Amino acid sequence: MIHVNDEITTGESEGIEFKRSTALLKEAVQTLCAFANHRGGVLYFGVADDGTVVGQTVSDDTLKNIANTVKLNTDPKLYPQVEKIDIAGKSCVRVCIEQSPLKPHVAYGRPYLRVGATTQQLSQDQYQLMLQQRQNGYGFDFQPCPMATLADIDEMSVQQFMETANAVRDFNQNIYLPIDHVLEKLDVLKEGAISNAAVLLFGKQPARLFSGHYEIKVASFLTDTGYDEMTNAHEYTGNLLTIFASAQDFLLNTLRRTYRKGEQMGTERLEFPKAMLREALVNMIVHRDYRIDVKSTIEVRPSSLLFYNPAQLFTPTITLDALRRHHASRPGNKYLAKIFYMMGLFENWGSGTLKIIDNAKQSSGREPDFDFQNGMFSLRIYRRPFNSCDTRPSH
Repeated sequence: MIHVNDEITTGESEGIEFKRSTALLKEAVQTLCAFANHRGGVLYFGVADDGTVVGQTVSDDTLKNIANTVKLNTDPKLYPQVEKIDIAGKSCVRVCIEQSPLKPHVAYGRPYLRVGATTQQLSQDQYQLMLQQRQNGYGFDFQPCPMATLADIDEMSVQQFMETANAVRDFNQNIYLPIDHVLEKLDVLKEGAISNAAVLLFGKQPARLFSGHYEIKVASFLTDTGYDEMTNAHEYTGNLLTIFASAQDFLLNTLRRTYRKGEQMGTERLEFPKAMLREALVNMIVHRDYRIDVKSTIEVRPSSLLFYNPAQLFTPTITLDALRRHHASRPGNKYLAKIFYMMGLFENWGSGTLKIIDNAKQSSGREPDFDFQNGMFSLRIYRRPFNSCDTRPSH
C-alpha cells in the first residue's frame, strides 16, 4: 500500500524528489535515471521543493508524455510507473522507478546517481565500474526467467529455507505462506515474473531452464596432476540449495580427520574448519557467472583443494590483491548471496576471503592462492602432507 502523505511529509531524500511541475521534465528524467542507477525512488510533479503541494493540470496526455519522455531519453530505456494522484484536493503525478539490474543508465547521454537528496552526474570511473558490472553479468539473478512459472518452484525447498531463516536471522515468517507471497518478500518474484534467482535457488528442475551451466562437479584424485585417476566423482544437480548441501557433504566426507587419544575418549578434528570450507563453497556459488556454459568444479588432490568456476572480478574495486585484505563486497549475484546470508551460511560480506586465508594458514601453514584467467576464477587451498601416524581418512 502506498502511503503518499508519508512520502510527502518525509521530504526530499535519497529516494524521494519533488518537482513543482512538468516544466521541469528534463531534470526529472535525470533524477529518475539516478534512482534507477541507485536504489530506486519516487518523484512527484505538483509538489514544491519544500514539500508544499501546489498541484498541476494532469490529463492522460500528461501521463503519456512523461512515460514517453523518460523512455525516449534514457539508455537502456527506462519504463517508470506513472499515475495521477490527488493530494490535499490537488492533482499531482507520482512517478516510481525501481533499482535497475541493467544499470548504469544514461539520461540525455549522461549517467546520474542519487547521492543523499541530490542528483549528481557519475564520474567516468564510477560509470565504467557500473558498466563493467552489467557486462559481467551483475544482476543476472535479478532478471526474469521467461519460461518459468510457479509450478517450477519446489515448495519444500522454500519451506526449508524459511525454517532456517526464521531460526538464524529472525525472518519471522509463517512457513505455510503461499509460495508467491514468500518469493515476493524475497524480491525474487516481481509483478508475476519469476527471477533467475528463484529458479536457481528453489526450482524443482533448474536444468530444464539452465541447461549445462550451473552444476558443480567434484572428484578426488590420486595425484596432483592429470585427470585419469580419480575416485569418488560426482556431478551435483538440483537447485542451488541442494547442490550446496551435497558438495559440502562431499568435502566433509572426503577430507582427512586428525584423531588424538585421550585418557577417557579421543578427539577428532577435520583437516580444515567446516566454516572455511563452507565459505569457499558459498563464494563459488554466489560469485559465479551463470551465463557461461562451464560447470564449477572442486578437485581434492593429495596436496591441495581446488575450487574453480566461471566468474568476473569487478576491477578496479575487486582485484586479486584486494581479496587479501578487507574489501567492499561485490557479489556477482546479490539475490543468491542474500538467501545464503539469510540461512546463516556466511557472515560479513567482504571479509570471507580473509577468513579463508587465516584458516588455511592455521591448518596447513600456507596461504591459499587466488587466480583469475580467461573468465575463470580459482581458489587453491594447500593441505599438510599426509601422516598415517596421526591422521585417518574421514568416513
